[in-house]
Amino acid sequence: MELQGCDASLLLDDTGSFTGEKTAVPNANSLRGFEVIDTIKSQVEKLCPNTVSCADILAVAARDSVACLGGPTWKVELGRRDSTTASKTTANNDIPNPFMNLPALINSFKKQGLDQGDLVALSGGHTIGFSQCNFFKNRIYNESNIDQGFARNRQKTCPRNGGDTKLAPLDQSAANFDTRYFTNLVKKRGLLHSDQVLFNGGSTDNLVKKYSSNAGAFSADFAKSMIKMGNIKPLTGRAGQIRRNCYFVKARQMTWHVSITVTHASIVKLELETMASSSSSSSSSSSFSSMVVVILSLLLFFSGSSSAQLSTSYYSKTCPNVLTKVKSAVQSAISKERRAGASLLRLHFHDCFVNGCDGSVLLDDTSNFTGEKNANPNRNSARGFDVVDNIKSVVEKACPGVVSCADILAIAARDSVVILGGDSWDVKLGRRDARTASQSAANTGIPQPTSSLSNLISSFQAHGLSTKDMVALSGAHTIGQARCTSFRARIYNETNNLDSSLAKTRQGNCPRTSGSGDNNLAPLDVQTPTSFDNNYFKNLISNKGLLHSDQQLFNGGSTDSQVRTYSNNPSTFSADFAAAMIKMGDIKPLTGSNGEVRKNCRRIN
Repeated sequence: MELQGCDASLLLDDTGSFTGEKTAVPNANSLRGFEVIDTIKSQVEKLCPNTVSCADILAVAARDSVACLGGPTWKVELGRRDSTTASKTTANNDIPNPFMNLPALINSFKKQGLDQGDLVALSGGHTIGFSQCNFFKNRIYNESNIDQGFARNRQKTCPRNGGDTKLAPLDQSAANFDTRYFTNLVKKRGLLHSDQVLFNGGSTDNLVKKYSSNAGAFSADFAKSMIKMGNIKPLTGRAGQIRRNCYFVKARQMTWHVSITVTHASIVKLELETMASSSSSSSSSSSFSSMVVVILSLLLFFSGSSSAQLSTSYYSKTCPNVLTKVKSAVQSAISKERRAGASLLRLHFHDCFVNGCDGSVLLDDTSNFTGEKNANPNRNSARGFDVVDNIKSVVEKACPGVVSCADILAIAARDSVVILGGDSWDVKLGRRDARTASQSAANTGIPQPTSSLSNLISSFQAHGLSTKDMVALSGAHTIGQARCTSFRARIYNETNNLDSSLAKTRQGNCPRTSGSGDNNLAPLDVQTPTSFDNNYFKNLISNKGLLHSDQQLFNGGSTDSQVRTYSNNPSTFSADFAAAMIKMGDIKPLTGSNGEVRKNCRRIN
């Protein structure tokens, strides 16, 4: 199944055939304005039954929303048809999230055929509307490239703990479409992390400066980019259908289409203008602008996007023995060093958390990019690259140019768990390898051992993984070891939630002085560090989590009950871990003609 671009898939409710996009992480408890679309559709249907698509209504509504709030107008190209399906998974993976760094944003827009200029211009849509506390909490408490007065002001309505759905304006003139969004960025007052990275010493700084002082240039470029975005793989001709109700697929698909006229578009604008004029108070005006930015977002954030599907039988004909070959090589590596299993599992994690599961973590530095191996979470820590080289060599002999390095990482992670005593799962395959890597994305995208619970939840949520997934996947720390530098602060400074005997034991091999013994190792699981079991969770209940980020899972917070469940029920942990690993393996894979199948995992072809 391949979902197309501007096809109104976002409007569909769940059915027995698919789970819709409304409850995807970027949309749940966030997107609104659906009832406005219903009203517009109803009016249009009275005038022209079965003629105007929901996708075209979204396009016209987005343009008129901007115009109603003082922004530019443009000629909306029309003739789209509506999709007959939706994909929650695709929405989780493909919609840009508020925690992205600049390279990730550029890459996300590039996949949709939008360039860096389009990214900056379209981000200006954040000059109207509001955001939930959950999406900017980490920024206002932990980031340094933020105006401190602005941070303190936002902290008043967004507490460090709780208050996740409280709102703050994306721009101080949140009911007007203007250039203040860019002025804010220049002053380090971007509300979201993904906002401020547009002005943070990178390649987009100059364009942000230009828009902050030239409203005409911003308006013109925004209009052009909206037209360009509206052309992302529309369904036309006999494809799709014209839905009578934007929430539901018609039982019988229509095979004809009539283009919208100016009269029909006027209904959309009239409906929006009526709502705007009735918003006389500041509070209702803010509510209207918040609703309008959501209508804009329905189009702006790629209502549907291209996503090929992975398959457990992908290599059944082209390389039928790949699973046997990989498992044999993994078994050999673990027989030589039990720690190798944890290293291979960790490589898959660190690969998927940086621009998707694309084998980028394996690339060495080149003159064109700095790879991820020397990023803070990986330097002197990530290992097992030589094992992957050996596996690749074996697989290449059997099936030259067929199996990607990204897929090898996914298979090796599963086999490592099984060989060390864990349960198995069916690995979905068909990924291709990235032709580039990003050290900066690795520095910001991989969860840190000093992360708080809210940071961890946000980090995993940014990749479409739930809190439940986060706790289950953290159970991977039942195997492997950590460097002294990763837990030094905990064993010397944390007393309320750390077993004193464990602290004393770890201090014996990890001196207080920074730089001394930084690379000395300690097991993440004090009982069985080379067996995949549920002792990690038992350790947390005993306040014996080695890393700060580990113990956060059992520290009086929302994940305590899940930790207790896993500590008492290893089968539940195994089942949830397997399900979460499959879900993680679906993070933005390169498929089809994207990327390549590397012959050497360290270098692009």
